[in-house]
Amino acid sequence: MVHQVTRFSDAFAAWENWNLTDFDVKCECLLSLKSQLESESPKLAQVISYHVQQASTLLAEPHQLVGPTGETNELYTAGRGVALLIQDDTSEQAKLSLVAQLTAALIAGNSVIVCSDDTELTNALETAYTQSSISTNLVQFASFDAYHQLLESDVRSVGYVGNPSVEQSINRALAKREGAIVSLVSETDLECLVVAHDPHLSLRFITERTRTINITAVGGNATLLELGSEAH
Repeated sequence: MVHQVTRFSDAFAAWENWNLTDFDVKCECLLSLKSQLESESPKLAQVISYHVQQASTLLAEPHQLVGPTGETNELYTAGRGVALLIQDDTSEQAKLSLVAQLTAALIAGNSVIVCSDDTELTNALETAYTQSSISTNLVQFASFDAYHQLLESDVRSVGYVGNPSVEQSINRALAKREGAIVSLVSETDLECLVVAHDPHLSLRFITERTRTINITAVGGNATLLELGSEAH
């Protein structure tokens, strides 16, 4: 248990810096991971490229909202924290889905702990990760069984690839947790891979935030909020 607590603490510390990293830098880091995978696992590299590209259209720039009193309002996104990804299937389709969730979680601004006994995949990912420009401790690897203990930590997102029965047990465990509500992103249809092919997958791993800046004197133009005038 101590080992898993340390793993979570290291991942959380890495997340704090990653979450503040510019989106363009995140993209460069993910693409360096893709480059390291390309020769040995071209299909996995394509998955990374696809989700980085899709996230770029969704997360790169803040969205301008209406400012009813003359202020500027921006909607932007941030990572939720540590994402726990659990892989309970070693098929080629499962590998693709796991890498899709890994990419989406990272590009959205989270750190990641992967729990999997798929040594072929985890070895390939770990080797590529250590040779990439992604910072230390941002991605960590543990055995499949370690997810039981890690669910007791303050993880903020959970991804699962496997069968419906385990998916259901994870969902129940998350429902019993106290504190922040944790969403479950699960892929159990390993033929269609609906989650892995979702162009909006990165949105499953973000939190939305707003930034308001007053650009006129004393809190904006209050006349824009006038009630009871002849125009109403």
